[in-house]
Amino acid sequence: MRLLIVCPLCQKGSIGKVGNNQYYCWECYVEFSIKEDKVIIYEVCDDGTLLVYDKEHNELLTTIGNLKR
Repeated sequence: MRLLIVCPLCQKGSIGKVGNNQYYCWECYVEFSIKEDKVIIYEVCDDGTLLVYDKEHNELLTTIGNLKR
């Protein structure tokens, strides 16, 4: 049986596995981990470090990103 995983933020299925129970979304560029019944979302910094997702900060980054396109 194959489990279909979708991004907890954008609900899309463009997901790659980066570690044990760790995934990366190619649509909104976040990593997330699944542990038991809990999903933890991380923002990926320019240097590759992970920060726990901050909704208010992410909305600002999304707005700036849309202006650059």
